[in-house]
Amino acid sequence: MEKKNEVTWALRSLLNQIRRLSEQRMPRDRHITPSQGRVIGYIKHHPDAPVYQRDLEQAFQIRRSTASAMLKTMVNNDLIRREPVASDARLKRLTLSARAEEFSDRVEREHAYIESVITQGVNDDAMHAFFAAIALFEENLKRNANRETAAQTQINEEARDD
Repeated sequence: MEKKNEVTWALRSLLNQIRRLSEQRMPRDRHITPSQGRVIGYIKHHPDAPVYQRDLEQAFQIRRSTASAMLKTMVNNDLIRREPVASDARLKRLTLSARAEEFSDRVEREHAYIESVITQGVNDDAMHAFFAAIALFEENLKRNANRETAAQTQINEEARDD
C-alpha cells in the first residue's frame, strides 16, 4: 500500500511507531495503571508548589469521586501519601512515596531515550519548523471546533424556536 502524503496519515503512523517503542522500553509495574503513572508524573513535575486532589481534578478533567478513588488506591499501593496541611485541616497535600519516585525516575530515563531516538539527526531549524507546524495545526483545529460549536448552538436555537 502506498503511503499517503497527508498529515493525519503521517501522524497516525508516527504515533504508532512511538507507541511500539514505548511499550518495549517503558518500565512496567502491574500495580501502576497508566492514569496513576500520569498522576505520579504530575506530582513529580510540580515540586515547587503543593499538589492537592483538586489540582488533579482540574489538570486531568476528572470528577472528584474518580480522583478520590484513584488516590485511595494509590495510597493503599504505597505510591502516594496524603499529608495534612497546617494552615487548613481539610486539605491534604499529595506527595510521592519512594516507590513512586523510583518509578518516575525510570520513566523519565526511558522518555529521554525515546526522545533522543526520535530526534536523532534532526537539526534546530527542522525542529523549529515542526513545532511551528504543530502549533498551526492546533490553531486550525481549535478554530474549527469553535465554528462547529457555534453552528451546533445555532441549530439548537432554531430547533427550540420551532
